[in-house]
Amino acid sequence: MKRILPFFVRLLLAGISWPGFSRLYGRLMHLRRPRRLAQWMIRRFQGHYRIAMDDFLGEAADYRSLGEFFLRPIDPDKRPLNPDAGCLLSPADGRLSELELVDRDRATQVKGWTYPLSLLLAESIDFSQKWHMATIYLSPGDYHRFHYPVSGRIGGCFHGGTRLFPVNDFSVNRVQRLYIRNERMVTRIDLRGAPFYMVAVGATFVGNIGMKYLPGGLPPGGRWQELDIPAEQMSEMGHFAMGSTIILVVPAERVESVLAEKGQGVRVGQPLFKIKN
Repeated sequence: MKRILPFFVRLLLAGISWPGFSRLYGRLMHLRRPRRLAQWMIRRFQGHYRIAMDDFLGEAADYRSLGEFFLRPIDPDKRPLNPDAGCLLSPADGRLSELELVDRDRATQVKGWTYPLSLLLAESIDFSQKWHMATIYLSPGDYHRFHYPVSGRIGGCFHGGTRLFPVNDFSVNRVQRLYIRNERMVTRIDLRGAPFYMVAVGATFVGNIGMKYLPGGLPPGGRWQELDIPAEQMSEMGHFAMGSTIILVVPAERVESVLAEKGQGVRVGQPLFKIKN
């Protein structure tokens, strides 16, 4: 029995990681008719995750579908997102599930499991210079838009991954190299002369990853696309259609001090690293 149960768990995870399953769910989330059904779905979701609307525009009943409610925007009058040029700020609301300093091609997925950082980024980097890694988990009830943590210029992006495994603790502890296998968008930004990477990782039920600097949609997968686009700290960068994960890869040479702790909850605009002048 002990052997059979893990097999069925793996089978279940493999099944729900099929992207078509999440795309179909995404269509259901955006149903607006019948209105009573759409509003019922929103109320159930809001109640289950205990979502308060104090920071957001309007009330839950103002949204026409569960998909719209997922992407509810922050009310700038209630919760202004102020830039701070001296810090790298949290791009999202969530939980800081991992925070580490790496000096080799290994990053922590969960205690005891690692993955090659070069495969996540789809790019070779100099590990001798050391890199800070911060992994932010967004639960389904969190704010689903994310923002630029620093100002700079976007030098390129990479679209990779073919699966959509869940990214909660249950799956992260059972699916090796999950962040590499899942659909992801890697964005490279110049951070005062050094490359900084921000990885948006999709998950089960994420109908799409939207990037505002790519208005025509995500590029074909498997290769880097070179860009030269300005990024303004705390401006909206993109969104998930469901809870997911963001991974920050920060060159240690640009960091003066770490201002956060592993395991803590974070909010958009919260300082994570103090940047050297």
